[in-house]
Amino acid sequence: MLTLGCYSQSTLKFVDSETGEPVCGFYSNIYKNGNTFANCGATNEIGLKKIRVRDFDSLATYQISVSNLKYEPIWKEIDLTRNDTLTISVKKNQYYIASSNELLSKGCSQYSFSNYYPKEPRSLSDLPKNIAEKVSEYLKNRVGSKNYSDFNLIGGQIIEIDEYKKRNPKSKTKIAYYLCFGYRNLESGIAMYSSKIHLDENGNILKDIGFPKTKNKVSLISLSEIKKKATDDGYYKNDKTKIAMEYFSKSNILVWKFVNETYNKDYTYLKEEIFYNAFNGKFIRVDSNKGEWID
Repeated sequence: MLTLGCYSQSTLKFVDSETGEPVCGFYSNIYKNGNTFANCGATNEIGLKKIRVRDFDSLATYQISVSNLKYEPIWKEIDLTRNDTLTISVKKNQYYIASSNELLSKGCSQYSFSNYYPKEPRSLSDLPKNIAEKVSEYLKNRVGSKNYSDFNLIGGQIIEIDEYKKRNPKSKTKIAYYLCFGYRNLESGIAMYSSKIHLDENGNILKDIGFPKTKNKVSLISLSEIKKKATDDGYYKNDKTKIAMEYFSKSNILVWKFVNETYNKDYTYLKEEIFYNAFNGKFIRVDSNKGEWID
């Protein structure tokens, strides 16, 4: 049995900002004091989500966080001592474009941290001013001023190093900012090609963005063109082949990547990754990986 006061329960309701209709299956997180996990989950068929926070601390603050790239971010302090329903309006992110047969769109994955939940920036304004300025200057020098406007900060994680090491004393991490930038080039069929930059507390770059060093405006072979070439070469199969984009640092180029996976009845599989130069469309190589899989 739970004694009175050891948990708090309240209700959230998410509605679409345009229609006012409830949003079903909408996922959000609840944090304690901004960096400790307290609750997570999705809304039901009528847009409601019950919040149950164990070991409720009346002296702590609690926040709701929504970081779904399809929607504008939400970071809002909530009062879990109230018993009424809190209605939260969610707005679609105008920048977001879903993947399709004509467009590549892929965001960045997130890292998991032991006993710590970092804030997730979605724009340069979410960063300290000095860090935002350093990142902007770095990008302009790295990708060129002619390509700079094609980049947007679409996600990431901000680590309070001292707080994280306090909770994880053996950690030697130096990375304070994991910033995910999206590159857009709709003429080439790219709604969002994403890559991360890693920075320390002072804004020094620890890991470069996965994009060519250049001063010229980037011109790429379009997704439709490269699909046609891969089809002619026998590498693209509709409804089977996955398409991605990568950066080859040694040759300083972007590449289109086609991935085919075949699972056989004898429990063997073959994975093929086919690479084409995204600047001129030339075939580069095929990487094959064979193995066994368990049902």
